Amino acid sequence: MAKTYDVELHSIRKTFGSNVVVDNFDLQIEQGECISFLGPSGCGKTTTLNMIAGFLDPDQGELIIKGKRMNGVAANKRDLGMVFQTYSLFPHMTVANNVAYGLKLRKVPKAEIQSRVRRVLELVKLPHVADRYPKQLSGGQRQRIAIARALVTEPSLLLLDEPLSNLDAKLREELRDELKRLHQETGVTTIFVTHDQEEALYLSDRIVVLDHGKVEQIGTPWDIYNEPASEFVHTFIGKSNRMQGKVTGIQGTRLALSAGDAGGAFELQASPRGSSFAAGQRVSIYIRPEKLMLAPDGESASGSRYACAQGRVRQLSFLGAFVECEVAVGSESLTVRVQSAAQQGRLETGQAVTVCWNPDDVFVFPGKER
Repeated sequence: MAKTYDVELHSIRKTFGSNVVVDNFDLQIEQGECISFLGPSGCGKTTTLNMIAGFLDPDQGELIIKGKRMNGVAANKRDLGMVFQTYSLFPHMTVANNVAYGLKLRKVPKAEIQSRVRRVLELVKLPHVADRYPKQLSGGQRQRIAIARALVTEPSLLLLDEPLSNLDAKLREELRDELKRLHQETGVTTIFVTHDQEEALYLSDRIVVLDHGKVEQIGTPWDIYNEPASEFVHTFIGKSNRMQGKVTGIQGTRLALSAGDAGGAFELQASPRGSSFAAGQRVSIYIRPEKLMLAPDGESASGSRYACAQGRVRQLSFLGAFVECEVAVGSESLTVRVQSAAQQGRLETGQAVTVCWNPDDVFVFPGKER
């Protein structure tokens, strides 16, 4: 039996003049999934969302929602709920009337409107503000009311266009938790547009990483972070140490690499991850700060799978649960993230240390020839 999807995008393309904004976008979304479109400004994520919503039509390709072709179908015929970056609440209406607005347009009976408004306000934990006006609410409360208004119509698909970007850091974190809880409780299929990688990693079942209108990778948060398909994905998601180097040889299943300047190069190994490299080839080398370990000078990490190099601490930055250490290794400067409690009193600026890593945690991408 063929698998059915809530949303299908087949070879979707959208241009504005000579500018290709979305190019050959393919995606299938299962019922109940939360999918994030993630990428920098101008990558095509909001344009794609607007095509799904019906505010734009694709120039090429096919858009299917719940098994029905939606090319050319008006936005109000698509059974969608949408939450925008701005709250878009009617200032002259109470919260209850704002939430009820879509139900009134659908001519839902009054008693049912009252019941559904009360239920959805309880869902977003704001039943006590039903009689207030938007100006009497905080930014976080307004955005939760905007979400309630989208959910009250019981849409088959919920679209969220950077709904947290106008909130301060603490409110963003609180509402992010709220969105995750709401998705788990309602089970509504959700597409979330964001440029914030932490939001995408936290909320999503799968992430679509976009750059210049093209899909770079589609995968679970774990896959996107730990097995990036391209150099762009690796640099856009999370923090990483980047070094320029070259392949010095192939040692069994490992690449032998030299990183840094000739006068201060150090040797390391990496897994080729199925890619082909040749001796002498220039490469970009990446390893995430949390994948590096520090030991006192002369010691090394236990286990034969680890490789090590000698270094010296240049700078320490306390970040609460973690300490970020800038360590000079040869001509390179590596950022190492270690737990504060584990390193309390053990590190100081100028200290000689041993930096260790697992070669499987080193990523290598083809570099530009000089």
